[in-house]
Amino acid sequence: MLNKIFRSFPCFSTIFPKRNFAIDYLQDVEIITRDYYGSLRNILKSFSNHKINLSDIETLKLNRTAKGQNIVVKLTFEKIDDYKFNELLFDLQQRYDEVLIDNDSQIPLVPWYPRNDEDLKTIGLIMEVKEENNQDHPQFKDHEYRKRREEIAKLSQQHLIGEPVPYINYTEQEEVTWKKIYSILRERVEKVMSQRYLRNLVKIENALGFKYKIPQLRDIDAYLKAETGFRIKATHGILSQREFLNALGHRVFCCTQYIRHHSTPEYTPEPDIVHELVGHVPLFADKEVADLSQEIGILSCGTEQKDLSRLGTLYWFTLEFGACKENGQIKGFGAGIASSIGECDVSNIQYLFQNFPKANYEKFDPFIHADRPYPIQTVQPVYMYTESFEEAMQELIIFGKSLQKPFGLYYDFIEKELKATKRVKTHLNNQ
Repeated sequence: MLNKIFRSFPCFSTIFPKRNFAIDYLQDVEIITRDYYGSLRNILKSFSNHKINLSDIETLKLNRTAKGQNIVVKLTFEKIDDYKFNELLFDLQQRYDEVLIDNDSQIPLVPWYPRNDEDLKTIGLIMEVKEENNQDHPQFKDHEYRKRREEIAKLSQQHLIGEPVPYINYTEQEEVTWKKIYSILRERVEKVMSQRYLRNLVKIENALGFKYKIPQLRDIDAYLKAETGFRIKATHGILSQREFLNALGHRVFCCTQYIRHHSTPEYTPEPDIVHELVGHVPLFADKEVADLSQEIGILSCGTEQKDLSRLGTLYWFTLEFGACKENGQIKGFGAGIASSIGECDVSNIQYLFQNFPKANYEKFDPFIHADRPYPIQTVQPVYMYTESFEEAMQELIIFGKSLQKPFGLYYDFIEKELKATKRVKTHLNNQ
């Protein structure tokens, strides 16, 4: 198949699901519509009215559940004269929001993104990362710690998605660091975090024993798969923003396995297993948070750098440091709040002293905040909140539609593959 031929080229590929027909004589059209009784029949009626014969019909559901279900209908027919084709196209565009035509003369060139598990094997290997960490921190100056960290990172980097995550034999000192920071954070999150987060944290504690030892990512992977279909990809350290977000589009969370320096358990200048497991995992175990994460991930795939940076900023203000109202109080749901003693203490001022908040809160608006700068190495000066988590999801969906990418993407949960709604070429330049 053409797909397999193009995938053999590392820096160039064409993505479009073609059937085994003589493609020179065929035309493809794809229609995305609501899945309702008679939806396919109404589409076929348009072709019948214009006396156009179909060669192939393929349908695929886009959602995992029946709620708000959409389908993509791919139709193939023999090429016809322009007048007849334009009439058909006009008819379809009047009836449906998304009608996509395969046009060889206008194939867009977009940044490379992983389409399937095979492509995900390149995560952490092909894109340059510019780290901006505090090099004066003990975990950068302690040679013994660096040696141990690199030993764990090497094991993590060898992990391929779909294979068991490497097992790490944590040292006694590492276990002590985990217990110390976890006991402090566990007390803080009760006052700061939303019930959505806390419910999932209790379930994970009971299932995997968070309180008593550093959990193995292999066990976390199995747990998340059962809860929301999210999977774990062990990684050696900080990834490029594009790689991290693109992986979320496949419901894959790239996760470190090393732990922060024992001398400063309350703070780490880069993500570690405390941040990943205490912050992110309880959220990925929630169906709606998992869906929101994947929504941002899919939007990031194939998008240009400017919009990618904006999506990264929105991820920061929601899944890292987002908050929402709960019983009249602002509660956190972001991983950066849950896994940081400093963030918990600042956020908690709003809980304790409603009239004198140290932390500032702003109503989340992706069209405004997508271009807002934010500090990485210090406690957040401003937190974005929504009236509900569902509102955050809707805001991001609306924002995503404004990005105007030259093609659409949907995730096939059966084949575990991102599929394009039209043919595109991909490149690895300026990643």
